[in-house]
Order: sequence, then structure tokens, then C-alpha cells
Amino acid sequence: MSKDLVAEIMNKWYAAMAENNISVQPKASTILGTILADYKIKVKKSSDYHGEEVWKKYMETPAGEMHKFWKSLSKHEKTHIEVRRQKMRDQYYAARGLVDDQKSLLKG
Repeated sequence: MSKDLVAEIMNKWYAAMAENNISVQPKASTILGTILADYKIKVKKSSDYHGEEVWKKYMETPAGEMHKFWKSLSKHEKTHIEVRRQKMRDQYYAARGLVDDQKSLLKG
């Protein structure tokens, strides 16, 4: 199983480098793959941890890069962010005794 994970890590690494227009010498890839194969690698079980990483990245993404960031997310990651945003919104309104009535029109 560890060798499968090494291949998965290497493929993710290649994809990330391609997205960022970065290349690496083939020998460097071979060296990294050989080193990783010496370790027992296991996948983290907690999907919430990944969700927290995505949330942190979402909060730190500048507005000019938000569209690109949002397009790069999976459906599951987008759902996680939307749930967190709504939870924060609910807390904000509850702490101030406000009513979150998104359907009403402002009268002016």
C-alpha cells in the first residue's frame, strides 16, 4: 500500500508543479520517489482536518485570487466552506440580537 501512496503523492506533486508552471529534473523526481518509498506512509483519516486547511486557505486568499481558488475546490470542499460561512453568519447575527432575513427588500 505504501508504494501506491508514493505514486499518488508523486502524481499530486507533478500536478501541483504543472499548475504553477514549475518543472524539475527527472533525476530529482527519481530521488524523491526512492526516498518516499523508504517510509511507511498512511492517509490521514480525519476529513475534518482537511476541511480546516481548506477553510484557512479560503480565509487567507486575497479577493483577486478568489475566483481561481474557488474553481480549484471540489464539491465537498465548497460545501464545507459554505457550511462554515453560514455558521459564522448565524453566530454574528445571534450575538447582536439581529434577524437574518435575506429575503426581505430594503426600503428606502
